[in-house]
Amino acid sequence: MALALDDPHWSPTVHIPPELIPSILQHISPTSSFPPLPPIQTFTDGPWQQYRHDLRAFVQFALVCRTWSTFTREIMFHTLIVPWLDESILQLCSVLRQFGSYSRVMIIFTMDASDPMRLLNRNHFCAVLEACFRLMPQMEKVEIYGTMDKIFGHSMPTEVGCFEFLSLRSLKVAGSVGHSGKSLLRALGHAAASLETLEIMYFGIWPSDYRLPTPLGKLRSLILQCTYLSVPGVIDLLRGPGEDASSGQTLQKLVIIPSHLQFIPPDITPLLTFDSTGNRLRFLMIHRLDPCRSLACCPALETFVYVSPTSSNIFPFLPRTLRRLAISATLLSPSDRFVAYISSESARNLVQLAVDVKQDAYLAFTTTSEPFASVTKACKDAGVSLTWIVPGMLGLGLEGWDDVTELFQSVQSLPRARLKMI
Repeated sequence: MALALDDPHWSPTVHIPPELIPSILQHISPTSSFPPLPPIQTFTDGPWQQYRHDLRAFVQFALVCRTWSTFTREIMFHTLIVPWLDESILQLCSVLRQFGSYSRVMIIFTMDASDPMRLLNRNHFCAVLEACFRLMPQMEKVEIYGTMDKIFGHSMPTEVGCFEFLSLRSLKVAGSVGHSGKSLLRALGHAAASLETLEIMYFGIWPSDYRLPTPLGKLRSLILQCTYLSVPGVIDLLRGPGEDASSGQTLQKLVIIPSHLQFIPPDITPLLTFDSTGNRLRFLMIHRLDPCRSLACCPALETFVYVSPTSSNIFPFLPRTLRRLAISATLLSPSDRFVAYISSESARNLVQLAVDVKQDAYLAFTTTSEPFASVTKACKDAGVSLTWIVPGMLGLGLEGWDDVTELFQSVQSLPRARLKMI
C-alpha cells in the first residue's frame, strides 16, 4: 500500500481500532513482565525496582487520550504487587481512594533487599494494608509469597486477624510456614465465607485440632502443592466450625501434591469419603499417592491427573465420566493395557489424553516406535486428542491443559520418586 506523501491532507497518525487497545496495553504492562515469584527462595529487590520503573513508564500511556487513559488505569490497577513492609504501600493506599474499584488481584511477597529500604513496622503496615483492602470492594484474589513466619508469626498484629476480604474469591499462600500455621488459618477464616479457590504451597507444619471460625461454604477448588499433608487437618479445614457446615458439599476440584520430605505419603481415602467428598469431585490431581484407592472414591471425575511414575494399572479404576486424562509414560508399558482401555466402553467420554514423558523416555520416544506408535494409533482411532508432555515444552503451554500447566511444572520440579504397588 503506497503512502500519499505528496498529499497535503495526509496525516502520519496511525488509527488503532479501539478493540485492540486493551490487548496491546495488556501485553506491554509491567505486571505481565513481572517474573514468577519463587515460593521458597529469597526474592531480591532487583525485579521489584525494575517493575516500579516500568510502571512509571506505563503511566504515560494514560496521557494519549481519554480512551487510552481508561484502559491504562484498568490494566494498571487490576493486579497490585506489594512487597511486605515496604513503605510504597502508603502511596498505593492514597491512590486506591480514587481507583480502588479497578483492583481485582493483590500479590504480597517478602523480599530481602540488597540496598537499604524504607520499611514500616509490622503494625503500621498491616493497618495500611487493611485500609487498602477496604478500598478495593471488587477484589477477587490475594496471593501471598515468601516466608509466612514474617507475616503470620507468633506476635501477629491484631490487624491481620481482622482483615475483612469483602469479595475475595481466591486465596493463594505460597511459602515456608513454621509455627505460624494457626495464625495463618485464623486470618484465613475471615475470608472463608466467600472463598471459591484456596491454594496452599509449601505449608511446612499443619496445625492439628484447629477449625476455621467460618465454614468454607462456597469452596469449589482446593489445591495443596508441595505441602505437608495431614489428612485429619484437611478434614477439619473442610468440616468448619460445626458438624453440619461441610465444604465437601461444594468441592469439585482437588489437587494434592505432598511435600517430597514426606517420605511416606498418607492414605487420602478418609478425606475422599468424608461427607462423600469424592462423589462430588470433577477434577482430581494427585502425586505419589495411591491412584487406585483414590479413583475408587471418585466415580464422577471428568479430569484425572496422575503423572507420577508407577507400575500400578489404573485403567480398570478410571470412571466412565472421564473426559481428560493425564498420566506418566510408564503406564504405557506394556501398551496393550492402555489400548484395551481406550477402545473399551469405559473410555467412551474421553476427549483428551496427556502423557508425561521424562528425559529417559523422551529418548525412546524419538528412537523407537513402541509403545508410542500403538498409543498414537489407538488415540486416533478413538478420536482422542493426544498431547506428549516432553522436557522443555511446558513453558509453551499445552493445548486443552492451560488450567494445569503450572501444576505440571510443580511436579516436574520435584525430586524423582516412584510409587510401586502390586
